[in-house]
Amino acid sequence: MNIKQHIPNFITILNLVCGVFATLFFIQSLFTKGTGGFTGDSPTELITIGVILILIATVLDFLDGFAARLLKVQSEIGAQLDSLADMVTFGVAPGFLFFAFINTINVGFDSNLLNLSFILIPIFSAIRLAKFNIDTEQTDYFKGIATPANAIFWIGIFFLTEIIKNSDVVSMNYFYYFLIFLVIIMSLLMTSNLRMFSLKFKNLKLEGDNIYRVILILGAFVLTIIFGLFTNIMAAIPFIIIMYILLSIGYHYNTRKTK
Repeated sequence: MNIKQHIPNFITILNLVCGVFATLFFIQSLFTKGTGGFTGDSPTELITIGVILILIATVLDFLDGFAARLLKVQSEIGAQLDSLADMVTFGVAPGFLFFAFINTINVGFDSNLLNLSFILIPIFSAIRLAKFNIDTEQTDYFKGIATPANAIFWIGIFFLTEIIKNSDVVSMNYFYYFLIFLVIIMSLLMTSNLRMFSLKFKNLKLEGDNIYRVILILGAFVLTIIFGLFTNIMAAIPFIIIMYILLSIGYHYNTRKTK
């Protein structure tokens, strides 16, 4: 038996395992008041554990493809397994993350609409992954925001929400409506035909797609420093993703006639 051909799939399964346990922690956070459960921690601490698992899975999602290319063992089953794992880790888990952290916020009105909006994340993630699997064009760029990027976005929103709910800067009532708006926009972006540049450098020349990558890296560096100094470094993530989307809009219109 050729062991090396199974290494990428094993990494993908670890990604899946992280997604499953992250979802369990998000669900557990809904039923704990600070005692019991897996760890006996508060809901916010349980959510944080799930977030860490998704971040680990994001690294694994990169490593499985890297390992497959390095070992030259790419396979159709590996590609399908990767999409199935991504659906759990970057589709279902972020949906429950959203549902979990909005239930840590106390506001004075009926929030059923916001509670139900979480389902849009797994639904549109599934559509996005299905479109990706049959699209042969997405080699140098993505069409729509990738599911891992969307998942990371919601991780950042979780930390941003923790900052906002512990301050008097923004009314949580207004922030609730803003969250509904974000769910709709991010879901539509996942299934849009917006060309979003890949983050992989093919060379070190400051030209073409590399210009967009360098601008994003520099912007991310500045935002990370600012948030790291004044609030929570993780709260910079949504703004970095938004910068990526805005740069991709320019990329889309600049390349639609050439690619």
